[in-house]
Amino acid sequence: MKTTYLILLLALAVFLTNCEIKNEQQTSATQDTVEEKSSLYYEFTSFTKKYGDCKTDTSAYCTRINLDYPIFKSEEYPELTDQINHEIQQGVTELVFPDTAENKSLELFADRFISDYKEIKEAFGDAFGWYAYLDGKVLRNDSMVISIELAADMYTGGAHGSYYLQYLNFDAETGNKITFESLFMPGFETRLNEIAEQKFRQKYNLKPGQDLSDEGYQFEDGKYYNDKNFALLPKGIKFYYNSYEIAPYSKGPSEVFVSYEALKGLLKEDLLMM
Repeated sequence: MKTTYLILLLALAVFLTNCEIKNEQQTSATQDTVEEKSSLYYEFTSFTKKYGDCKTDTSAYCTRINLDYPIFKSEEYPELTDQINHEIQQGVTELVFPDTAENKSLELFADRFISDYKEIKEAFGDAFGWYAYLDGKVLRNDSMVISIELAADMYTGGAHGSYYLQYLNFDAETGNKITFESLFMPGFETRLNEIAEQKFRQKYNLKPGQDLSDEGYQFEDGKYYNDKNFALLPKGIKFYYNSYEIAPYSKGPSEVFVSYEALKGLLKEDLLMM
């Protein structure tokens, strides 16, 4: 009788253990599915063109164009990724091809870039090679926001090259670019400006009340946040000013980070979940 009872207890224990393992496997599978759907697949594409003495990577007489940036792909949401890719492509061409010429394309930019270099070299003899580099990064990619960084480094003669960085932020559900005003409750400007100024002074060791113009900074209309160049990072918003925008070249670019926690009461409620 005792033997039969023990066998039944053992069978029950095995059954419960198997159920627990099965439930854990199902939970894990569900978590994997959620995680897989929370971000879009992307890969990097490169556009490269060279002219001149390019036998080595460090050749001073080689003109190079090398543009690397992300491309998103999805069989399930092709319209979504097409929209994002279109905006990224447009952002790339605007960084390296900032004039107002129609029918912009990377091929057109490369041909013009090399043609302009040839003219300079013919006019002035030996000339150091020019370069146009662009490096794209995915800073955030989840179910709510996709944030892209595009950094262009270009040299077309002179004492130094030029560096320009631009952020692009997309709604992960629609693929549309996120406008700055859509992030905030009405009337956010004054309080946000106060927070951004405080963070800026902290970052660059500037005392409260100190005249920033004495340090070489000039903010248009006294606005310390850059609503035209910002990144929606997982923990907060990074505002970025390129060289010459608020300070001379010697100061370099400037940036300031404001956490979402510091923006409570200003951000729309759904964005507090980021």
